Amino acid sequence: MPSKKPADLSPSLVAVKGQASPSAAAAGRPPEASPARSPASAPLNFKVDAEFRRRFRRRAAEADLKLNELLREALDAWEQQRGLA
Repeated sequence: MPSKKPADLSPSLVAVKGQASPSAAAAGRPPEASPARSPASAPLNFKVDAEFRRRFRRRAAEADLKLNELLREALDAWEQQRGLA
């Protein structure tokens, strides 16, 4: 069995804690988005019965909408019907 050769680590590939800097390839890229949810994308959780869930999912699929898109349209229509929009 051949022995493994240790990796050749150049000084530009090794970061010292507190002294890291972005590589030249990363210099032009925008910073990556944080995985944490922003308040604008916070989940809305509530319980509905199974039949309502099936109807809601079916209508969204029939209209080729995401569930949150159908929910927004439903709220918009409800507000408009009541003169709140």
